[in-house]
Amino acid sequence: MEILNLGGSHDTSGPAPKKKFKVLLGVGLLAAVMGMGSTLAASITLSSGSPVEFGQGVAATTACDSSLTVTPYSSYANRETATAGDFLFSSVTISNLDTSTTNTSTGSGCGGRVLVLKAYTDTATAGAKYASGASSANPLFLGWNYGSTGVVTGGFERTPAGVGYNTGVSIGIPTSGNTCTVLVGPKSDGTKDDKRGVTCSITAGAAGAATVTLTFGKSTGLTFGAAYGVPSSAVAKLTLESSASAPADFSADEVTS
Repeated sequence: MEILNLGGSHDTSGPAPKKKFKVLLGVGLLAAVMGMGSTLAASITLSSGSPVEFGQGVAATTACDSSLTVTPYSSYANRETATAGDFLFSSVTISNLDTSTTNTSTGSGCGGRVLVLKAYTDTATAGAKYASGASSANPLFLGWNYGSTGVVTGGFERTPAGVGYNTGVSIGIPTSGNTCTVLVGPKSDGTKDDKRGVTCSITAGAAGAATVTLTFGKSTGLTFGAAYGVPSSAVAKLTLESSASAPADFSADEVTS
């Protein structure tokens, strides 16, 4: 297993800190672990020492694809006060994706397989606010809601506390067409999954050139469900694993009220 080490910190006050990247490549599965998170443009440094700005892609090699690119994005959600608004982890793209049917001899081809995305922090402070079990050892909740308070940040430490949704997203990769199937989960901390808080689209191209886009948050029903993404400053790593099927504890549940 190859690991490209980087790091990061959680800081929502003042200028954005420079962040680093970790990419982990596993045999038989994809695990691209990327340090991002910042309030402005994160600086991502690979083990080669080459800097990559937030919004640029990081190349990864997987068991089903040897040359895909993963690109995280952040966008600012403006509110009346500075403490109510924040930069949020808004979307991620997986491009140059080989959607051909998996070759049983070589393992290449992600068509018909599932990719599972999770996000992690690297500080106890961010973990207490935004992670499952309020621990940095666990995945971050990718979706958040703060009711009618008008804020988009603060997590469990906001008063009243925010509600977190979706500690992971599974993406069913088709062999053709532009429909990708999304499941979310797993349930934890007594919260609900909300598939409506994740939008998936795929732009088909030549074999090995498709692009999957995941968008977090939703534009309607903002007082319930996974309305907003997690603050990008909390996100230090992303993991993306390939599998023959979605995890058993992921679901298509939706929050409607």
